Parts: sequence; structure tokens; C-alpha cells
Amino acid sequence: MNGFLLIDKDKGMTSFDVVREVRRIAGEKKVGHAGTLDPLATGLLLVAVGEGTKLLEFFIGSDKEYEVSAVFGFVSDTYDAEGKIEKVNADAVFEKNDLEDAIKKYFIGEFYQMPPKFSALKIKGRRAYESARKGEKVELKARKVKLEIFDIIDFKWPKVSFRIKCGSGTYVRSLVHDLGQRLNCGAYVENLRRIKVGNFSVADTVKLKNLDKKIDQYLISLEEAAKNFVVWKLNNEEFYGLSNGNILKNKKIEQEDFVMAFYKGKLVGVLENSDSGVKYRKMIRR
Repeated sequence: MNGFLLIDKDKGMTSFDVVREVRRIAGEKKVGHAGTLDPLATGLLLVAVGEGTKLLEFFIGSDKEYEVSAVFGFVSDTYDAEGKIEKVNADAVFEKNDLEDAIKKYFIGEFYQMPPKFSALKIKGRRAYESARKGEKVELKARKVKLEIFDIIDFKWPKVSFRIKCGSGTYVRSLVHDLGQRLNCGAYVENLRRIKVGNFSVADTVKLKNLDKKIDQYLISLEEAAKNFVVWKLNNEEFYGLSNGNILKNKKIEQEDFVMAFYKGKLVGVLENSDSGVKYRKMIRR
């Protein structure tokens, strides 16, 4: 079984809980996902099965969209409702335009973000949250992220809902926390829902409880998934040359780091440039 599943993850489940259940249902050991969702979060989890796992790295880098509700006037040590919540300035009152001005000034475009200490990032071989839960010092480094959309969709102070479109590696919890810090009143995530990964939408997802015994009807083919990217249609000579371990000499992929290689309508691999031509980065086996 090869392909992708669009799962609407329930609140309280970890992303690995979903992967483990898909392994059981599909009877396939090779299962992975394209970007962790916190247990608090719901929404789109892109799950790869079989040879689809070879494409995960390309979807992990895709832009993602979220709907998030935040509470202002308080902070959380996990930056969300599951952590220890403390009052900062619950009497503070801001208008919608105050938040919009702060967002425009500090959060649109590229900037450096500090990940939350309660995250799955690995520090010296250990997950950051494992050290944080033990009360150990967690030393994280700020990293560059990109934010395209940070719109207010509902304003009922001190609760505010946002729509966010961001690049890979962005922590929505940190965005909300940092916005609260900029306003000097604190903020934490109350609810979080991922609504898009690349061109995939939560509108097309299936609940995990409905997947059992019907997995085939929800499976997205490798070919359909690969159409999210630039496609290279191989001719006979190119296909057999690559299959024999050769490089397509004097060929070059323009403007992209990689392309999806199709042969007779089937996805056969991922191509990238080499010093002397084009070669397989990933080969898909059926």
C-alpha cells in the first residue's frame, strides 16, 4: 500500500498515536507524517504510507495554515492551555487595531523566533519537552521563520482568534506568546487547528475512527500527491538510463531544487541536479 492519507487529528492524540493506528489499519510498517501536531491541536495531519514516506521531506517543507484562538492577560509555561497558567495583566484592554499594528510591525515576513521549551526539538539527543518536564534547563536557539498571514478573524477581548499562514518550522504557540509579550500583557493558545498543508485542506480529511476497513477509498495516490510539485516527464531513454544508475548528462533542473519524475503516468522518483547532470534523489519502487 502506497500513498497518503489526510487525517483530521482529534484533540488529545499525539501525532505518533495517529501513525501507530494507521500502521495497524494498513498493515504497513512504513508510515510517517509531515509535521507534528501538538496533542492540544486538531486538524490536518498528512500521513504517508509505504513508498509515500519517501516524499515526506518535501511536504514537511510546505507552507501550513492554522486557525488559533488565544487568551490574553495570562501566560502558560507550555504557551498553551495544557500548561501552568499564570495571570500577567488580566485587566489590560486592547483594541483590534492595537494587535494589528503589533502584528504588522513584528511578525510579518521573515524574523527570528525562539521555539517553546516544551517542544519536540532535540537538544543533545533528547526532546526539549523531556528536559523541561524534569525542570532541567533547556537551551534553545532562535531560528528564522517566515509568516505570510497573521489575520484576526474574531475579536472578543481578551479572547482573539487568528488565521495564520506560515513557513515550515514556525511554532504557532510561540507566535501567540510573543505577541502577548509585545503587548506586555501575556497570551497563550487556547485552541489550535491546522487547516492546510501545501495544497491539501482539512476539508478533505477523514477521522481516524472512520478509517478502519475503508482505508483504500481515502488513500491519495503518489501521483496525485506529487502534482503539488514541479513534474518532469521522462522519455524511454531517460527512464531506463536512470533505472540503471546513470546520470542524465548535460541536463539541468531550472529554478527548483528537485522535481517529481513521471514515466508513463506513474511517479518513479524525485530528481535533483548533480555536478554533471540530473540524477535520482529518491527512487520509488512498486
